[in-house]
Order: sequence, then structure tokens, then C-alpha cells
Amino acid sequence: MRQSLVSGLLASASLAAVLTVTGAGQAAAQADLVPIATAPMSASVGVQNLGDSPAPASHLIINCSKVGQPGGGGCPDAPDLGVYENPAYPQHATIDVPELAPGEIFNHDLTVWDDMVWPAGTYVFAITADAGNVVAESNEANNTTQTNYTELPSVGVAEAPPLPLQANPGTRPSRGKAPVKAIVATLPKPDLMSTSLGSYIGGDHSLWNQVQTVRAGQITGSQLGRNGDECRVPAKVRLMNIGNADATSFKVSVYDDGKLRTTKTVSLKKGEDKWVNYDLRLNEGTNKVEVRIDPKNQIAEENEKNNLYKTNVEVPFDCDGVMTLAPQGKAGTKVAPPQRQRIIKTLPAKPVKPQRALPRRSTN
Repeated sequence: MRQSLVSGLLASASLAAVLTVTGAGQAAAQADLVPIATAPMSASVGVQNLGDSPAPASHLIINCSKVGQPGGGGCPDAPDLGVYENPAYPQHATIDVPELAPGEIFNHDLTVWDDMVWPAGTYVFAITADAGNVVAESNEANNTTQTNYTELPSVGVAEAPPLPLQANPGTRPSRGKAPVKAIVATLPKPDLMSTSLGSYIGGDHSLWNQVQTVRAGQITGSQLGRNGDECRVPAKVRLMNIGNADATSFKVSVYDDGKLRTTKTVSLKKGEDKWVNYDLRLNEGTNKVEVRIDPKNQIAEENEKNNLYKTNVEVPFDCDGVMTLAPQGKAGTKVAPPQRQRIIKTLPAKPVKPQRALPRRSTN
């Protein structure tokens, strides 16, 4: 049972690596709990209340699984792991979080971290704040984050393979002996993916496969596109390399409703994670956004099935310049722009040439 529990243990979080979500969740007077973790995983985890009101006591839970382990799990056991057991959250390590004031951070050092011996491999940790959703929050979609930890194999001398049996002259080779297996070296590969809480679009930070809403004042351009009904929205995605080798250069393509909007070139060292910034062109209303990592499979990865991520993005105001948001940024309140004045250009009057007086005819 302890081994399965430890499978929920690895959620190293150095408080310095907090993925602070600025501008997310401007709904009034509610708490907003987000987990704190570092990449790679360390002994520290935590929770921060980004909301505008106090958050009552809650639980932070951690799940650990080894990459390539069928059915999950595969994380090591450790003495005294029972201090993190909670029947309400099986297969997880559970940490009690006290009441948090707005902006307050709770830090916790995993007491069993130094006693854990990690076999070679990569371990992924899912860390969830407010387990069970007991706290009413302004944003319920940012309670989970993900990080990883890689243990490299120890350097050693490989045992020499046995020599094949030599056949005696005039006899057939022995049929009772197993054939000698060839030993083939496996080259390490990178593994590119996004963190579970890796989408930040138009001021809203949310889980994948959820709904994000572009916040007031977060667009950097409007009246774009063929019909002039698109907005330019700043966005970013958090990527990480959980494989055993560097990824020197690969593409990240972003699509909106099937249309390619932008492509970025990225590199990630083994164990590295970082934000990738880009601009999105979104239509008014609902947009189906896809982030495709290494879309042409130019990087040979340990896992090619974790490169596609989707989210729905709502633009709750007009982008065509006919109506704009009210100064307070209240969705649905629209103000008509000032009417254009017609400017009538007048040409300067042409100078009048002086006319020469004609001589008078004599009447005599």
C-alpha cells in the first residue's frame, strides 16, 4: 500500500518556481488556491491563495507515477510514509493546508524525501490543491499542476555476453542451448509535453480541455482578419522535457478552429521547463485552440502521444471596432465609438491674372 501511496508523493515544489497567475480570476471576493511545485521535483511543495478572500483549511494531494510503468505507479517506498496517508485520497500523499489569507503562501517540506531511493527513470508528479473542491473559488480550473524528476542510471561496467558454443567437427550444434542474445545499446531520447496547468491565454490560466475567458484589457489589437472581427491576444504555454536527452530544436504550432495561427521554434534541455510566449488571433465568441508540439515528428521521443493539447477560449466582446468594452472591462457592457467626421477638402483659389486694358477707339 505504501508503494502505491508513494506513487502520489513526488511533487517537489520550490516556492521560488511558483507559476503565479496574474490577472486570472477577477471574479469578486472569493478565494483562489493554486499548487506550488518546482521542476525538477524537490522536497518542497506548497499552496498559495491568489483570491480576494480567505480560504478555509483544505488538503493538498500528490500523485507519483513512473514513465513507462503500465497502469501507473512505480514510485519507491520510504519509511514513515504513513504520515501522509488519508483514506479519503488513496494512492496519494495528503498534506493538511491551514486557512490562508488572500495572497498568503503555505510551504511544506516532505519529511520522507531524503529517505527515498529512486531507481533510474523519469517520474511525473500531479499536485492538486483543494482536493475534493471544498473551497468556493473564483477559478476552479487552476488547482492542479504537474512536474517531473529524472534519476539517471549509475555508471557501471556492463557484463560481457557469453561466447557462442562451438560445434564439434562432424556434429550438429547443440539444440538444447538457448541462442546468445545480441546486446543493443538504446540511445536516450527526449520527451516533450506541456504541464497540466500550462495554458495562459488573455489573462486566464486554466487546465487543458477546460474553458478560458479573455479578460478585459488583455487584447493588443482588434479589427484584424478578412472581416475585421478578430482580436490579437497575448498567450503562452508551459512546456517541459521529461525525457533523458536534450531536444535541441523543435516546432510548436498553435491552431484556432483548425487554422494555423502561429509557429514557434523551441529548444529544451533534459529536465528543463519554460514558458513559450506567442500571440493568438481569436474570433469573437468561442474558439477551439490546439497546441501541437513537434507536429511533424522531427524529434524522436520516448512518448509521441503526449504532444497535442486543447482548450476552449471565450472572447466575450466585439473585435471589429464597432463596439468596445466599457472602461471597467465589464463583459456585455458596450460603448459605441465616436462617429467619424467627414472632412471636406477645399482647393485654394487660383490666382487671377491682371487683365490689360484695351486702348479706346477714337470716335473721330
